[in-house]
Amino acid sequence: MDFRTDILPHRDRLYRLALSITMNTAEAEDVVQDVMLRAWERRGEWDAVSNTQAWLMQICKNLSLDRQKRAQFEELQEQDRNHVDTDYDARESVSLIHRFISELPPPLDDLIRLRDIEGLSYREIAQQLSLTEDQVRVYLHRARQKLRDQYLRTQNYGL
Repeated sequence: MDFRTDILPHRDRLYRLALSITMNTAEAEDVVQDVMLRAWERRGEWDAVSNTQAWLMQICKNLSLDRQKRAQFEELQEQDRNHVDTDYDARESVSLIHRFISELPPPLDDLIRLRDIEGLSYREIAQQLSLTEDQVRVYLHRARQKLRDQYLRTQNYGL
């Protein structure tokens, strides 16, 4: 068997097979190159090969499937890393907001806790804090505005 006459003419067919499995032109080209390299490295076995095309296609199929599995595994790992990063960012944001709430002056801190955390109505908050419902609405608006401003300032400047 000769590399130029018996192996190289199968490149196009190998490429189409690799492309159909990997769905990526660069990966398919790499697979074909790896098939050629693998065939060359196994040149001592050429005499035992009865069907060159079938032998090369099997090598190509195996390499393509390996690359596809590796790519899927790497994609899953990346998704897991992104998920962990997102979870961390969310926990960090919640922690930051809790800190900002604790830094609000009274009664603004209580208003945020009672309304947004405990879910009390304006009337219930007004009764607990001895305020009118209008005062609760105004103070709550101011408290939320302070939290939003402080959070945005922190996010924009990383402080």
